[in-house]
Amino acid sequence: MTALAGLMAAALALYGLGVWRLRRSGRAWPLWRLAAFALAALAVVVALLPPIAHWAHHDFRGHMMVHLVVAMMAPIGLVFAAPVTLALKNVPAIWGRRWVTLLNTRPLRFLSHPITAAVLNVGGLYALYLTDLYGVMLTSPAFAVWLHWHFLLAGCLFTWAIAGPDPAPRRPSLHLRLGVLLVSMVAHGVLAKWMYRFHLPREEHWLAVQQGAEWMFYLGELPEAFLAFVLLRQWSRWHFPTSMAQTESRTP
Repeated sequence: MTALAGLMAAALALYGLGVWRLRRSGRAWPLWRLAAFALAALAVVVALLPPIAHWAHHDFRGHMMVHLVVAMMAPIGLVFAAPVTLALKNVPAIWGRRWVTLLNTRPLRFLSHPITAAVLNVGGLYALYLTDLYGVMLTSPAFAVWLHWHFLLAGCLFTWAIAGPDPAPRRPSLHLRLGVLLVSMVAHGVLAKWMYRFHLPREEHWLAVQQGAEWMFYLGELPEAFLAFVLLRQWSRWHFPTSMAQTESRTP
């Protein structure tokens, strides 16, 4: 089991413990958030263990599938499970104030800005597939492991910076976040088309690259489309609060 897969298993155990402690004290926690975290964590574990890990090492399509799971799909479940909120509910209030203080430091405000998160997330893909870094990854297991960590953390950071439910003081405006998301979606699609058209990375068989690029183009849009839906829903609630409340009150 890789270190990252082991971390995901441990995180799932801690998340479950947090939910159990809340319910034991008589406080509720949405079960759908627990299910989302569990599915995302287990997806990462499965993607990084044989036989999928073996497939990813020998076939670009397997590599792309692991990337889609670890960097794009799993972060949706991990972030929208609101693990920080769950943790803060299980610790003294002083930890919540410390968390807010930490987020308000200049380095973390810069790191958590949507533009920075987008550069780390999508920019990392451009660097990997349009330079020699992919070849380095094939010959350096340590670098390959580092890439898994990078893309999982960058995916979670981007998801949280754009529309994550956990507290984020001084979060930029919804319009800026939506703009960054749309630019990221376009950049992601353009990269997939370049990979398909120009056979990038060249270290892999051209047919496998084309199929992997197609998966990246079509499947990679789904998590970003979900984030766009969340932002548009927030926008509609902000602009039409009365009508939204009336609609939800009629919902059984």
